[in-house]
Amino acid sequence: MNSIKLAPNWSLQFTKCILVLCLLFLTQSIFSISIKTAFLFLLPMFLVITLLNILHLRFLNCYKAGINYTRFLNECYINSEEIKCVSFKPLFICTVFRVELENGKSVNFYNWRLTEQTQADIAKLYKSKICDKANFSNNSQCNA
Repeated sequence: MNSIKLAPNWSLQFTKCILVLCLLFLTQSIFSISIKTAFLFLLPMFLVITLLNILHLRFLNCYKAGINYTRFLNECYINSEEIKCVSFKPLFICTVFRVELENGKSVNFYNWRLTEQTQADIAKLYKSKICDKANFSNNSQCNA
């Protein structure tokens, strides 16, 4: 297990697109404007959201030595010695992977698909740095 490569959470991205389309129809019905006008108004917002998501979703890799990821156009790296603890918090259709750093900052990864197996693999990788050890049993399976 040299590295854990996380895949994008496409169901979350699809849900974001559906919400923008719902906003389109809601705007059209509330303000009594034509669908064409609402579409022209919200299309740039839809394209910006889509573009930012694509730029944000290039890669996220977890290694024993640290975490390598992209934020927009920048490639970032968190050294494992800087990691205070890692945790997982399930939300509606995603699980937030939170990394707390020694300097008090935290980095949240929510656009990535985290299965129970992936969470267990990350827990094994950073076993001494799990924030809430009660969430993991002896075989490092996530109960969340």
